[in-house]
Amino acid sequence: MSTTLECIAQWITRQRWYAGKGHEPRLRILSHESVPSDDPDARVSVLLVMDDEGNIPTLYQVPIVERSSVQPAQHAYLIGQNDEGDYIFDGPHDEAYPRALLALLAPDLAREVTVTRSTVLSGEQSNTSIIFEIDGTPSIICKVFRALHHGDNPDVTLQAALSAAGSTAVPRFVGEMHGEWDDVGRPNGRASGHLAFAQEFLAGAEDGWKVALRFAAEGSDFTELARSLGEQTARVHSGLASVMPTTEATDDAIAGFGVSWARRLRLAIQEVPALLDSRDDIAAVYETARTGTWPLLQRIHGDFHLGQALLVPERGWVLVDFEGEPLRPMNERDRPDVALRDVAGMLRSFDYAAGATPGNPTEWAEACREAFTAGYLAESGVDIETFRPLLDAFELDKAVYEAIYEARNRPDWLAIPLRGIEHLLAARTARLGA
Repeated sequence: MSTTLECIAQWITRQRWYAGKGHEPRLRILSHESVPSDDPDARVSVLLVMDDEGNIPTLYQVPIVERSSVQPAQHAYLIGQNDEGDYIFDGPHDEAYPRALLALLAPDLAREVTVTRSTVLSGEQSNTSIIFEIDGTPSIICKVFRALHHGDNPDVTLQAALSAAGSTAVPRFVGEMHGEWDDVGRPNGRASGHLAFAQEFLAGAEDGWKVALRFAAEGSDFTELARSLGEQTARVHSGLASVMPTTEATDDAIAGFGVSWARRLRLAIQEVPALLDSRDDIAAVYETARTGTWPLLQRIHGDFHLGQALLVPERGWVLVDFEGEPLRPMNERDRPDVALRDVAGMLRSFDYAAGATPGNPTEWAEACREAFTAGYLAESGVDIETFRPLLDAFELDKAVYEAIYEARNRPDWLAIPLRGIEHLLAARTARLGA
């Protein structure tokens, strides 16, 4: 038997959300908070565990349930047995923790309803989502953040603000939970951030990426759905601009975008030598955008693609996962940005749907791109000719990022962003020559 921390150290390396792949964890507990439970046989608590191994220490949230015995069906989520003889279970998979969590997130709701069952959503990489059945019907989904960061999580703040304003373009917000922990790097020695939040569960919702892949494989017309997704995206941008701060694109801010584009291009050329011949043309696009007209900066989705949109029966498109790019520090994700970054992300996603489909139906992708853009422009009133250089720059930057990612992780997919870059540059040359 081992201490609870030793049990977690052996278990954590097998979890998909553990970021320290390739090294043995060096853990210490920053916080161990007991959580009230209605199960007399369970002791529920939440541990905040720092892994000091690796280049950057990472803080993890580990909810646990301790029990005096283990049933055969519980072995799949057993963390271990500690020195006291207690069996330790991963909290989200044990019914005691989800009920306790809902009572903390939405105490009034928890008193009014009966949670008949909870299940963990499979396939997630960085967080853990729990679906709550109320009186036998899946009704609420709660996201438990595993890797914690100082500062408010935009996945919570943006969706909560839109929901409070009455938007149906995001799931209805239910509740949120903050936490605090010691941090010697903060001026007051303490850090804080979101631990979890809950929102309505959208029954029958289909992942936009899977829907698009099905349409592409069948050669079916996706343009009506693409256009409505563009319209919904514009409504979300308008809603965010109305409930969150906006700011002028200052010279310093614009220079910052330019530095980011140039840095990413340099890295891409090092890792994808095939881009060397296009370097000057790409840099020219960035320079044209940098010296052109810029809109107000505002809060945006930040990591927008087909997988972040759900197609809900009798409701249409609903946007989710506003957490931003996972690799960006949390303090950068809450900065005002350019709404066209989201547009560019979705345009690239249509190219990816075609590239992932046998036969690479480029005409299908182009029709989707045009329909999405038309829907966005019609709803937003943006003058695309005024901001075309900026959209080109963001789409190129996204494709350059994709080239780096594919070269590192999926070399067989590298042709998708390389074709995208070639197409974007050719289309710009054709417009300039017109």
